[in-house]
Amino acid sequence: MAKAKTRRTLTLVEELMAESSAVLSKAQALTTMGMGQTAQPLWASAASLHERIAPLLDAEGDALEAAVHRMSAASCYEKAGDPSRAVNLYQAALAGPLREVTRKEVQGMLAACLARLKASSPPRKPRRVVSAS
Repeated sequence: MAKAKTRRTLTLVEELMAESSAVLSKAQALTTMGMGQTAQPLWASAASLHERIAPLLDAEGDALEAAVHRMSAASCYEKAGDPSRAVNLYQAALAGPLREVTRKEVQGMLAACLARLKASSPPRKPRRVVSAS
């Protein structure tokens, strides 16, 4: 029974990877043609697919490959214009087992994404502290 479940999971992962590859190719082609705005929904779709793949790989005990898919999802969300989701996925990838050189690269991508997120956010109003007297 466990073998059948593993086989089904791997088949699903392969199907999702194939779909992701096709979507990524279209998104990259549109971006290359200068149609970045049109490509954004495709980047978001590819990110969603990678997000679905990662926990399936975790379930199969392949945490390193799962972290790679979280990094891919984060990168796609950045290209889709969704830095908040990208930040969450970069952080999730950093929680996984990464080679040290990859960890440093992801930390750099996370820092850059956080800087863009901060720059795009409206300034926060200072909070008034009310004393409880």
